[in-house]
Amino acid sequence: MTDVCGVVTLRDGDWHDAFERLDERGGGVIWVPPGTQACEPTTVDLADYEAVSDDFAIRGGGFGTSIVDLGRGDGDGFSIVDSGGSDLFYVEITGVGFHGERDGVLFRLGRDDFGDAYNSCTLAISTNNGSPTATAACRLNHVLNTDHFGVHNCVGGTALDLRQFQFGGLRGSTSSRQGQSLRLSGFSMANVVEWLNVEACEDGVRLVGDDCGINRFGMLYGANVGGTLWRHDAAVTTRLDAAYVGGTVDTVGETTAGDVSVGITNADPRAFRRV
Repeated sequence: MTDVCGVVTLRDGDWHDAFERLDERGGGVIWVPPGTQACEPTTVDLADYEAVSDDFAIRGGGFGTSIVDLGRGDGDGFSIVDSGGSDLFYVEITGVGFHGERDGVLFRLGRDDFGDAYNSCTLAISTNNGSPTATAACRLNHVLNTDHFGVHNCVGGTALDLRQFQFGGLRGSTSSRQGQSLRLSGFSMANVVEWLNVEACEDGVRLVGDDCGINRFGMLYGANVGGTLWRHDAAVTTRLDAAYVGGTVDTVGETTAGDVSVGITNADPRAFRRV
């Protein structure tokens, strides 16, 4: 596909080449075409593309249509960071499925030291990390006021790792066969999880840390959970409006710190117990 009208096409899985071509145009859209593209592990440093800055979107044809295969092995898969520590706005990544078997983090947005900030973004992606020794399928660092619909799966590690996700919205599903499906930590606060499907996993949702407060869950659905569906280890207040507990859930809920208010549920409310 020829690059036209501010749109560049990802070719041969080469993200650096795509961003260089986008930089020459002063920003625009990177199109991930239908099919599966094999990619080497890549870290895109936005500080290297001054003309792009935050003026870019990555778009594909759908989670199961435009697939980025990051292979297998040690280390991470695909990361977008800014070593310059900028405050970035309106980044859009939608319609792409990221697959691989990486021992680190398969997909990362933002530096692990929280030195860059991503504001008012739109994220609609899927991640699937097949490594049993993985760290995470998807990690979001210092992402603010962002709408995220995601389908995140992994064999080991954390399916969706929210390390500093603030006043945003979350919808979709998470599943870690041998680890945690959704983890909120650090300053992950003031979020609304509209609906979340958690199933076929070891552990479901876990909140940790004293700065992870005032998060509201609209609907939590859990089934086929070998460990604990809901674990609250944060000394904060969290609201769970509705919880539907399906079949084969070993432990529905445990609260070791803070307070959890549970609205309607088909489970015995005492199942969300303090331990």
